Amino acid sequence: MNRRRDTTPKEPPAPGTITSIEPQVRDDARMNIAINGEFAFGLHADIVLEHHLREGQRLDAELITQLLAEDEIKKATMAALNLIAFRPRASGELRTKLREKGYTATAASAAVVRMQELGYLNDADFADRWIENRQEHRPRSRKLLQQELREKGIDSEIIADVMAETEIDEVADALALAKKKAAGMMALDVATRQRRLGGFLARRGYGYDVIRQVLEQIG
Repeated sequence: MNRRRDTTPKEPPAPGTITSIEPQVRDDARMNIAINGEFAFGLHADIVLEHHLREGQRLDAELITQLLAEDEIKKATMAALNLIAFRPRASGELRTKLREKGYTATAASAAVVRMQELGYLNDADFADRWIENRQEHRPRSRKLLQQELREKGIDSEIIADVMAETEIDEVADALALAKKKAAGMMALDVATRQRRLGGFLARRGYGYDVIRQVLEQIG
């Protein structure tokens, strides 16, 4: 089940003195921070170490806000890793997915940048693989491929560069699709068969000139 995080704004804990730092029961990579004897918030252990947090330390409002913001980025980054492990994603798609899960725009963008730094996100490679997969399994026009990549959040300049380097024979692809589709339409009269084939190819994004050439060859 895809659960959305609770995005209801919450007041940050009041400033005070750290009275305990203890590992969480269900996740020892996260620590429970108590201020003035009461649980205040949880933090990833890395953040605790980076800031040298310790019992007896005074936390002011500014530092608490910073710690919580860093923790949000840490959680968004872990969520990003899980999403990418499930299947490859484009940067814009990943950012949108993190926002849908309730992470702030800042945390989502920071997580995307971190994935790029680690080499887990490369929009040009993603576009190459997307086009290759589509052409192998479900061919479609250049126009429709570009639209799909835009919907994945890939920058228009990257799309243009990738498409310029991609060899696509729209007539050959459309002809192969039409022949396969026509095999189940032989009982139809020619006019009906060509009308349905034309509509089928149009839904794959092929333009009039390509469709005309294909229908002329199929007859």
